[in-house]
Amino acid sequence: MKIVSVEAIPINLPFREPVSDSWGKYHSSNHGIVIVRSENGDYGAGEIALAWFGGAHALCQEVNERWAPRLVGLEVGDITRGCTIMDGFCAFSKRHLLAKAGVEMALWDLWGKQTGLPVHRLLGGKLRNTVPLTGGISMGTVESMVEVACRKAAEGYKELKLKVGLEEQTDLETLKRIRKAIPDSIRIRVDVNMAWTSAKHAKRLIDEMVHYGVQIVEQPLPSEQLKDLAWLREHTEALILIDEGVWDAEDAKRHLESGAADMLHLYISEAGGIRESRRIFELAGLYRQDCTIGSMPEGRIGAAASAHVAAAMPNLSRHASDIRGFTGYAEDVTVEELLIIHGELHVPDKPGLGVTVDWDQIEKLRVKP
Repeated sequence: MKIVSVEAIPINLPFREPVSDSWGKYHSSNHGIVIVRSENGDYGAGEIALAWFGGAHALCQEVNERWAPRLVGLEVGDITRGCTIMDGFCAFSKRHLLAKAGVEMALWDLWGKQTGLPVHRLLGGKLRNTVPLTGGISMGTVESMVEVACRKAAEGYKELKLKVGLEEQTDLETLKRIRKAIPDSIRIRVDVNMAWTSAKHAKRLIDEMVHYGVQIVEQPLPSEQLKDLAWLREHTEALILIDEGVWDAEDAKRHLESGAADMLHLYISEAGGIRESRRIFELAGLYRQDCTIGSMPEGRIGAAASAHVAAAMPNLSRHASDIRGFTGYAEDVTVEELLIIHGELHVPDKPGLGVTVDWDQIEKLRVKP
């Protein structure tokens, strides 16, 4: 069975509420929905997500004009050949990995639908039915962040993730008040988004944050400061989780070899798809390290792909992943909703990615030329 068409459809997804971090505030994000069709009319769906960068619509145009003609005619399930073709387009810009991820998701989805198997089965089998998630707390006033923390704790999240990095005294006061307001059993993680630049300054802040129960510090320093990250890892009690520094397996290898990471936080979209994400997990496993999975944030299609990878990887960390960005959108493009119950994402079990495209929503959210 051969592929007869590949189309990337530009759409906009509005956030329910603005999302803030140390880089700025975001009200919406642009995406691309990739539809791959086979000779018998079946389709696979994938998602191009660049919420923090923009440019998804331009990538859609590139996929339609340059990539699609090279992919049409492939056999359904020929993921390796498809990725090899797309790698040629990704050689000079990592942003193209996000387009590759969207197309590759659609290839996996179509293959799963044609075989009648969920993607986690195609990856070797499901090791877990649910994936623990962080309860995310965006930057705001101290009072608003404490309120959100209490709400997330009541919803059953066992690990909270706070954005920090703008004003250290405010960050410390927020942590102090959140720690007092939530049960001791709930873990706390902070995400710095590379806002700190000095290793010694970062150590001082982390040492203070550990007193308030912080166990993980995500990307405390810029990704190129590998020696500083390695030093910080050796001189702090908190685990150092690398995020912005890891796109593909080459990035992962560099951080692992330099001793700059306790764990890796990868994104299916940034990695270039499911296949490369598995390579990163396997590489981390060689160093006896675990990984967590983040969100660009993708909508439900991309989140479903992340859930299948998380379900099948033996070294998914016991610490929570971030596959929850889809909950922040006011609208999406699938019939099914993904379930989060007591802070855990339930992995879809239907064939492919386990989600069905809502074509009316596609047309509603499509960006007209």
